Amino acid sequence: MRVKPFHVLLAGVLLISALSVPASAAYVPFSDVADSAWYYKSVERVYEEDWMNGTGNDRFSPDDSLTRAMLAVILWRIEGCPTTGQPAIFTDTAPNDWFAGGLSWCAEKGLFAGYPNGSFGPDDAVTREQLAIVFFRYAEKTGAVPSGQVGHTTFKNGCPWAADACDWANEHGLFTDAMGALDLCAPASRAEIAYLLDQYFPSEKAVPTLTENSFGSMGYLLYTPADPQPDMPLIVYLHGGHGKGSDLSVLTGTDGFPQYLADGLLGEVPAYVLIPQLPADQRGWKPAAETVMQLINKVCEENHIDCSRISLTGHSMGGTGTWDLALTYPDVFSRIAPMSGSVDTTPETLAILGNTPVWAFVGEDDAVVKPESSERLIAALEQQNADAQITVFPETDHVGVPQKAWLEHGAELLNWLLA
Repeated sequence: MRVKPFHVLLAGVLLISALSVPASAAYVPFSDVADSAWYYKSVERVYEEDWMNGTGNDRFSPDDSLTRAMLAVILWRIEGCPTTGQPAIFTDTAPNDWFAGGLSWCAEKGLFAGYPNGSFGPDDAVTREQLAIVFFRYAEKTGAVPSGQVGHTTFKNGCPWAADACDWANEHGLFTDAMGALDLCAPASRAEIAYLLDQYFPSEKAVPTLTENSFGSMGYLLYTPADPQPDMPLIVYLHGGHGKGSDLSVLTGTDGFPQYLADGLLGEVPAYVLIPQLPADQRGWKPAAETVMQLINKVCEENHIDCSRISLTGHSMGGTGTWDLALTYPDVFSRIAPMSGSVDTTPETLAILGNTPVWAFVGEDDAVVKPESSERLIAALEQQNADAQITVFPETDHVGVPQKAWLEHGAELLNWLLA
């Protein structure tokens, strides 16, 4: 299976192969970090970024404290382990200490000042107010703005000298409210520190992906939005006759909607998009309808799709297929947008589509699939269905319809399909 990140698709020159892992299936190798824990995602990130590791025996020890020396090394590691001019000089540290590199960098940057007696206290647990002071200084020195949301954590205890830093940390969402009122003088847990690091340092912006997959003899593309959530809608697109075969790159190279989607011309679509590919020996979408429906069910189950918002569209053979599948499975699709497709106007068709929102697109000069069949059906359907409409593009032939529909009406059409 191939995964195509969108910055790669826009470049159009690189194909990345990878195993697709659903967002909910992220891996944390610690037996004491439940996937339901409030700090799960933060531990996942600090582990993947190699900022924090486990404490041994497959444990992260989320409730344990973290020493001041460990925090210095973590911050140094996040910055790429830069070299420093002079080692930090405290009464209780030495240049050959395991944490010397991290401490020297932190001291040089003014993040740690040590205690009034000249010691550093490398084995002391980091308290919450000390943590706030360090990151308050970090923001002042680096200009980095925390990425966390505004927090509403309540405090107890705390020293006056740390009050401004603690208020600042809370305003930027660096303290969690998952533990109730926080004692600022108490040690911060490893889970809290993982959360703070995750909140403070912005991660790379997630991007949509377009993955190549197979379902039996049918290949398919699946667009996954940048921030997939449960109960998102699904758009199903059926390609035209030239898209048949086993080479999915044909679809993203020449087939209208998939090409525009892959090239980023439609922006980020807030939905999953399923694009099946007919095998070369199939004559049309109607004979493959059962397989397509099985594939839709699979995608819906795996991605927790809102099954009340599955829309269907397609062009040419796919436009006809859109009519056919909507008539065969009228309870599945919330709305349909057939383009340059052929359909018969019969009492049965009108009855089946009587309550389905339909937006048809045709070209006035289409000599391949005459626009009249769609025009006749919509004219009759409009008498009973207020959500039936047709757009006739003047001076537009068969192949010009997708370009007109998606590039000139793309935002409006997508909003309609996702309503």
